[in-house]
Amino acid sequence: MSFKMRAIWFCVVVTFTFVESSSQIGSLRGYFSTKPEVRIINGEVCKPHCMPYIVGINLEMPYGSDFCSGSLISPNYVLTAAHCLDTALKAEVIFGAHNITANEPTQVRQMVATDNFIIHPGWGNDGQLTHDLALIKLHQPVAENEYIKIVELASGTDRYVSSIGRIAGWGMTSNEQTVVTAVLRYVDGTIMSKKACRLVDSSYRRIIRDTHLCLSGSSSRGNIGTCGGDSGGPLAVDGVQVGIVSFGTSQCGIGKPSVFTRVSSYADWITSNSDVAINK
Repeated sequence: MSFKMRAIWFCVVVTFTFVESSSQIGSLRGYFSTKPEVRIINGEVCKPHCMPYIVGINLEMPYGSDFCSGSLISPNYVLTAAHCLDTALKAEVIFGAHNITANEPTQVRQMVATDNFIIHPGWGNDGQLTHDLALIKLHQPVAENEYIKIVELASGTDRYVSSIGRIAGWGMTSNEQTVVTAVLRYVDGTIMSKKACRLVDSSYRRIIRDTHLCLSGSSSRGNIGTCGGDSGGPLAVDGVQVGIVSFGTSQCGIGKPSVFTRVSSYADWITSNSDVAINK
């Protein structure tokens, strides 16, 4: 089964799960997507190891395989999206990668079983696309070096409105592409206020919460953002992770915002379930 076919199947399953559990968002069926794939729209190729805290996650799924991203938040823990792990059978976590398809000497790879997945207990319980975060506890600590770094997590009440956020990922860059791109790509965009994000259209108005963070879908480069994915990857402002890629519209490159789980909203949960200390 091809990567694209697996991604479409996952999108159908996720949409059904959320829509059927809440009639309040029934009309959103098919509009938003949380499928675990990578499509950075209008991005550029990163210089090797430009974001040394980003990790790749190969996932073994009941229907085949998929790919997500995450971030290294301590020598022992990776932060990612809940929807990446909730049906996964095991994961291969890849640190220090630029070309994700190559066996680079900078890379460290580690297999992790589901016993080491820590998924937020609120994920999927309210019929909304909220609480979309999870932790992976590594079997062995990962040492920092020139190519592998721990990211600082956002704390406090800063909403980062109008700040420039950076997203990155490996893989497809359009709806038409079916084969992942090997090297890491990135794009910068403007973080929106909750009010501005909800005014985009009625679907955003009904789904966006305080625990979300939106990145504008347009810039001087044209339409930008994630496309149904780069799931679990970090949104960073000046090297500080403020968001986790959660969802976007099911159509790519149409100028609609990408939506992230707001890291600062879950600081207590992260610190309670890991060895990370977040300064408040």
